[in-house]
Amino acid sequence: MVQMKKKERITDAEKKEAYKEASKFVLDIAKLILAGVILSTIMDMKIDKSSVLITGSLMLLIIISLGIYLYYIAIKKY
Repeated sequence: MVQMKKKERITDAEKKEAYKEASKFVLDIAKLILAGVILSTIMDMKIDKSSVLITGSLMLLIIISLGIYLYYIAIKKY
């Protein structure tokens, strides 16, 4: 017969570490977006630079907010 294993639960320390790692990952993505926005405005491409700056800045703010929120959850909740 096949024995059923008990469901293993994630401990609070593991959740805290996962939230911290997720916040690091999201903030790294924000750094890449910032670099992309800067490079796209420096390069001589046929694009509207103001729309790139506005869209990139908006996305950067949203992603940084998400990263800070994940870090806040890791510190506050667990």
